[in-house]
Amino acid sequence: MAKDKAAPGATIIDVDQYPPLLDEEAAAAFLTELSLRDTSKRANTVLETKRVQISHAVRGYIEILEKALRTNDIPTIIQQAHEIRGLAANAGLEAVGRLADGLYKYVDTATRLEASVDAQVISLHINAIARASTTASEAKAYGEAVATELSALVAHKLQAINRLKTKPV
Repeated sequence: MAKDKAAPGATIIDVDQYPPLLDEEAAAAFLTELSLRDTSKRANTVLETKRVQISHAVRGYIEILEKALRTNDIPTIIQQAHEIRGLAANAGLEAVGRLADGLYKYVDTATRLEASVDAQVISLHINAIARASTTASEAKAYGEAVATELSALVAHKLQAINRLKTKPV
Protein backbone atom coordinates (compact mmCIF):
# COMPACT_ATOMS: atom_id res chain seq x y z
CA MET A 1 0.00 0.00 0.00
CA ALA A 2 1.33 3.38 -1.00
CA LYS A 3 0.90 6.54 1.02
CA ASP A 4 -1.01 9.33 -0.70
CA LYS A 5 1.18 12.42 -0.27
CA ALA A 6 -1.82 14.75 -0.78
CA ALA A 7 -3.72 13.29 2.17
CA PRO A 8 -1.50 12.62 5.20
CA GLY A 9 -2.39 9.39 6.93
CA ALA A 10 -4.45 8.10 4.00
CA THR A 11 -3.51 4.98 2.12
CA ILE A 12 -4.35 3.87 -1.38
CA ILE A 13 -5.75 0.38 -1.51
CA ASP A 14 -5.76 -1.63 -4.72
CA VAL A 15 -9.22 -2.59 -5.92
CA ASP A 16 -8.61 -6.29 -5.35
CA GLN A 17 -7.66 -5.61 -1.71
CA TYR A 18 -11.03 -4.15 -0.70
CA PRO A 19 -13.03 -6.54 1.44
CA PRO A 20 -16.32 -7.51 -0.20
CA LEU A 21 -19.36 -5.74 1.20
CA LEU A 22 -21.59 -8.72 0.43
CA ASP A 23 -20.89 -12.43 0.22
CA GLU A 24 -21.38 -14.06 -3.20
CA GLU A 25 -24.94 -15.19 -2.54
CA ALA A 26 -26.05 -11.80 -1.22
CA ALA A 27 -24.30 -10.02 -4.12
CA ALA A 28 -26.10 -12.22 -6.66
CA ALA A 29 -29.46 -11.55 -4.99
CA PHE A 30 -28.72 -7.81 -4.92
CA LEU A 31 -27.82 -7.73 -8.62
CA THR A 32 -30.97 -9.68 -9.46
CA GLU A 33 -33.08 -7.20 -7.49
CA LEU A 34 -31.39 -4.25 -9.20
CA SER A 35 -32.06 -5.70 -12.63
CA LEU A 36 -35.82 -6.04 -12.08
CA ARG A 37 -37.96 -3.50 -13.93
CA ASP A 38 -40.01 -2.86 -10.82
CA THR A 39 -36.89 -1.86 -8.87
CA SER A 40 -35.84 0.50 -11.63
CA LYS A 41 -39.32 2.02 -11.80
CA ARG A 42 -39.41 2.56 -8.03
CA ALA A 43 -35.97 4.15 -8.05
CA ASN A 44 -36.93 6.48 -10.90
CA THR A 45 -40.16 7.40 -9.11
CA VAL A 46 -38.28 8.26 -5.93
CA LEU A 47 -35.73 10.31 -7.89
CA GLU A 48 -38.51 12.09 -9.75
CA THR A 49 -40.15 13.17 -6.48
CA LYS A 50 -36.83 14.54 -5.24
CA ARG A 51 -35.66 16.06 -8.54
CA VAL A 52 -36.64 19.62 -7.57
CA GLN A 53 -34.80 19.34 -4.24
CA ILE A 54 -31.74 17.86 -5.93
CA SER A 55 -31.87 20.62 -8.54
CA HIS A 56 -31.92 23.28 -5.80
CA ALA A 57 -28.95 21.58 -4.12
CA VAL A 58 -27.01 21.59 -7.40
CA ARG A 59 -27.77 25.28 -7.89
CA GLY A 60 -26.54 25.94 -4.35
CA TYR A 61 -23.27 24.18 -5.16
CA ILE A 62 -23.01 26.28 -8.34
CA GLU A 63 -23.38 29.49 -6.31
CA ILE A 64 -20.53 28.35 -4.07
CA LEU A 65 -18.52 27.46 -7.18
CA GLU A 66 -19.06 30.93 -8.65
CA LYS A 67 -17.97 32.55 -5.38
CA ALA A 68 -14.88 30.33 -5.32
CA LEU A 69 -14.06 31.50 -8.85
CA ARG A 70 -14.21 35.15 -7.73
CA THR A 71 -11.84 34.45 -4.82
CA ASN A 72 -9.64 31.98 -6.75
CA ASP A 73 -10.34 29.30 -4.12
CA ILE A 74 -9.06 26.22 -5.96
CA PRO A 75 -9.83 23.65 -3.21
CA THR A 76 -13.46 24.82 -3.10
CA ILE A 77 -13.67 24.73 -6.91
CA ILE A 78 -12.50 21.11 -6.87
CA GLN A 79 -14.90 20.18 -4.06
CA GLN A 80 -17.95 21.84 -5.60
CA ALA A 81 -17.24 20.51 -9.10
CA HIS A 82 -17.06 17.03 -7.57
CA GLU A 83 -20.41 17.48 -5.80
CA ILE A 84 -22.08 18.90 -8.91
CA ARG A 85 -20.86 16.16 -11.22
CA GLY A 86 -22.27 13.56 -8.86
CA LEU A 87 -25.73 15.07 -8.43
CA ALA A 88 -26.51 16.90 -11.65
CA ALA A 89 -27.81 13.95 -13.68
CA ASN A 90 -30.20 13.03 -10.85
CA ALA A 91 -31.55 16.57 -11.08
CA GLY A 92 -32.10 16.20 -14.83
CA LEU A 93 -29.09 18.43 -15.53
CA GLU A 94 -26.89 16.04 -17.52
CA ALA A 95 -24.98 18.77 -19.36
CA VAL A 96 -24.18 20.46 -16.04
CA GLY A 97 -22.78 17.17 -14.73
CA ARG A 98 -20.62 16.66 -17.80
CA LEU A 99 -19.29 20.22 -17.62
CA ALA A 100 -18.55 19.86 -13.89
CA ASP A 101 -16.78 16.56 -14.57
CA GLY A 102 -14.48 18.28 -17.07
CA LEU A 103 -13.77 21.10 -14.63
CA TYR A 104 -13.08 18.65 -11.81
CA LYS A 105 -10.71 16.53 -13.90
CA TYR A 106 -8.81 19.55 -15.14
CA VAL A 107 -8.30 21.32 -11.81
CA ASP A 108 -7.76 18.13 -9.80
CA THR A 109 -5.20 16.71 -12.23
CA ALA A 110 -3.32 19.99 -12.59
CA THR A 111 -3.26 20.41 -8.81
CA ARG A 112 -2.03 16.87 -8.20
CA LEU A 113 0.70 17.43 -10.81
CA GLU A 114 1.58 20.68 -9.04
CA ALA A 115 0.98 22.61 -12.27
CA SER A 116 -0.65 25.99 -12.58
CA VAL A 117 -4.23 26.09 -13.81
CA ASP A 118 -5.48 28.38 -16.55
CA ALA A 119 -7.99 30.77 -14.96
CA GLN A 120 -9.79 31.21 -18.30
CA VAL A 121 -10.40 27.46 -18.62
CA ILE A 122 -11.88 27.43 -15.12
CA SER A 123 -13.98 30.51 -15.82
CA LEU A 124 -15.31 29.07 -19.10
CA HIS A 125 -16.38 25.90 -17.31
CA ILE A 126 -18.05 27.67 -14.42
CA ASN A 127 -19.89 30.09 -16.69
CA ALA A 128 -21.10 27.19 -18.84
CA ILE A 129 -22.19 25.24 -15.74
CA ALA A 130 -24.13 28.24 -14.40
CA ARG A 131 -25.82 28.90 -17.72
CA ALA A 132 -26.72 25.26 -18.33
CA SER A 133 -28.26 25.02 -14.87
CA THR A 134 -30.64 27.94 -15.41
CA THR A 135 -31.79 27.44 -18.99
CA ALA A 136 -32.82 23.84 -19.53
CA SER A 137 -33.71 24.38 -23.19
CA GLU A 138 -30.27 25.82 -23.96
CA ALA A 139 -28.59 23.09 -21.94
CA LYS A 140 -30.35 20.45 -24.02
CA ALA A 141 -29.64 22.25 -27.29
CA TYR A 142 -26.03 23.28 -26.70
CA GLY A 143 -24.83 21.60 -23.53
CA GLU A 144 -23.39 18.52 -25.18
CA ALA A 145 -21.52 20.56 -27.80
CA VAL A 146 -20.14 22.93 -25.17
CA ALA A 147 -19.14 20.01 -22.93
CA THR A 148 -17.40 18.31 -25.86
CA GLU A 149 -15.46 21.45 -26.78
CA LEU A 150 -14.46 22.13 -23.17
CA SER A 151 -13.41 18.48 -22.79
CA ALA A 152 -11.15 18.89 -25.81
CA LEU A 153 -9.70 22.06 -24.26
CA VAL A 154 -9.08 20.26 -20.96
CA ALA A 155 -7.41 17.35 -22.76
CA HIS A 156 -5.16 19.79 -24.63
CA LYS A 157 -4.22 21.65 -21.43
CA LEU A 158 -3.53 18.42 -19.51
CA GLN A 159 -1.38 17.09 -22.36
CA ALA A 160 0.65 20.30 -22.22
CA ILE A 161 1.06 19.92 -18.45
CA ASN A 162 2.05 16.29 -18.89
CA ARG A 163 4.66 17.20 -21.53
CA LEU A 164 6.13 19.82 -19.19
CA LYS A 165 6.21 17.44 -16.23
CA THR A 166 7.76 14.55 -18.18
CA LYS A 167 10.43 16.45 -20.14
CA PRO A 168 13.76 14.64 -19.95
CA VAL A 169 16.34 16.50 -17.89
